[in-house]
Amino acid sequence: MSKKLTLLLACVLLGLSIWPAPAAHGAEPKVIFSVNNEVLQFPVNEAPFITGDMLMVPIRKAGKALGLEVVYIQKEKKLELSRGGQQLAIKLGTGEVVINGKDKLAVNGKVILRGNLVYVPFSLFNALGLISAYDSAAGQATVNTPQNYADTVTGLLASGKYEQLWQRYFDKTAKTAISVMKLQQAWEGLAEPYGAYNKLTSLSSHQDGKQITITGTASFAKGDLAITTTVNSNGKITGLWFSPPAPSTAAPELKLPEGVTEEEVTVGAGTSHPLKGLLTLPAHPSHPVPSVVLVQGSGASDRDETVLGYKPFRDIAYSLAKQGIAVLRYDKRTYSYPEQFTGAAAATINVKDEVVDDAVAAANLLKADQRMDSARVYLAGHSLGGMLAPRIDSEGGNFAGLILLAGSPRTLWEIMYDQNMAAIHSLPDADPVKAQAAAAVNAELAKAKALAGLTLEQAKTAPGVFKMPAYYFKEMDMHNTAELARKLTKPVLVLQGGDDIQVYPATDFSLWKEVLKGDAAASFKLYPGLNHFFVNYEGKDAGTAAEYNTPGMVDGQVLSDMGQWILGQH
Repeated sequence: MSKKLTLLLACVLLGLSIWPAPAAHGAEPKVIFSVNNEVLQFPVNEAPFITGDMLMVPIRKAGKALGLEVVYIQKEKKLELSRGGQQLAIKLGTGEVVINGKDKLAVNGKVILRGNLVYVPFSLFNALGLISAYDSAAGQATVNTPQNYADTVTGLLASGKYEQLWQRYFDKTAKTAISVMKLQQAWEGLAEPYGAYNKLTSLSSHQDGKQITITGTASFAKGDLAITTTVNSNGKITGLWFSPPAPSTAAPELKLPEGVTEEEVTVGAGTSHPLKGLLTLPAHPSHPVPSVVLVQGSGASDRDETVLGYKPFRDIAYSLAKQGIAVLRYDKRTYSYPEQFTGAAAATINVKDEVVDDAVAAANLLKADQRMDSARVYLAGHSLGGMLAPRIDSEGGNFAGLILLAGSPRTLWEIMYDQNMAAIHSLPDADPVKAQAAAAVNAELAKAKALAGLTLEQAKTAPGVFKMPAYYFKEMDMHNTAELARKLTKPVLVLQGGDDIQVYPATDFSLWKEVLKGDAAASFKLYPGLNHFFVNYEGKDAGTAAEYNTPGMVDGQVLSDMGQWILGQH
């Protein structure tokens, strides 16, 4: 990532050498120049001007409007721009910016002196981490601070001006990925869980190449929500996400246990999507050891399956390695390569690309390692990973056995329906939102059930289901988990937390027993008091997703049971 860019609310007038002003500028095209949605007024001889295809802007007045501290050192013919403890320097006649005296950044165009004013190329504003756009045909140039840009975006959302936001601010790719209607549904869908929008706080931004990412905490009547916006060099939105804010406290820190070693590995090396991973194993094993591939649940997840205050895969890796079992965990493809699952590609996202193929590659990596017993490579899948475990095994994983952690043999859309309805049932009957929300969720259920009558090709253009592409569910439904599980003849361990509010003990755990009743090597264990991540929590917000904010670790009995089961297989 490039440097974080912030702005100072200060301005120092330039001390400039006096050069004769050009005779006339009246013939030059006039450019309307706006800063934070306010048009700046310039004297005729001090206005922005165009040379060739380059827009040049007087930095003193523009800098003052943007809160930049601007100094021109005449003796050195050097312009200095200060913000947030950082200093950018660029010499007259050059387009190379020096950051804090060492890092260099090239911009398109050169700084010049015209009359008694220093002019900078318009491209410099983007290099400063500001959001800039220049429409030469319309003769309009705009520059916004990240704070003002984000306030404008959320303001349009809050006032229901979805069409205006979509037309004026979204780039072509973003428009393809999300329609005005979907944008409206996404924002208005926040009303039930979060209440009315208040304001945007705690904003930060960073620049990566020509793209700027803005992240802020949106304050709502019932809680906070993180809003992330990515903006290209033309000032257009390329991505917009709503997500729970990061917790104030992270998962507990753990040191690598004594007698355990860890090394970096690459899953899918040589492919278009190599994934960074960690192999945790006993130090100096005297013989080939059993090993486990860990497969995460839904969403873009890192190798630890970090969720708010939890790092369950780290906990599992450390514990099993202490018990003499190697563990491979890796970053999920949606985490490492999010661009492969956005834009037009979003319509054909599927779990084969997202999960299955990479898990098979991870299994093959372990089997090729001479330190591992190739006949004792297991899979431990959590949530979605547990649901997909039978498919991963059948499509090339060929594991010695499967551990299903809070998985389900049901379809994903059935589970999502139950989760939504559970939240709705918790609302008071007098709340008018309750009936509306139930109707909306039932409409999504109807669309999900209709997928059975579609071909895979038809699903690519079908309406989304539960705010996900229809193709995603259709492709998954074609590989029925329960049917694949019934064909298993290998050891299976099904583990479930008794207080799981995402995958239900009474429904899903019981259904696993029914599905696997023909597998003599299948065993089951339910843990009273443990949640979806096998963490024991009894404090405030217990029984809700908010409990995940409190740092916790996977229960020791679960870790012990996993290790003993693996070591007990022959």
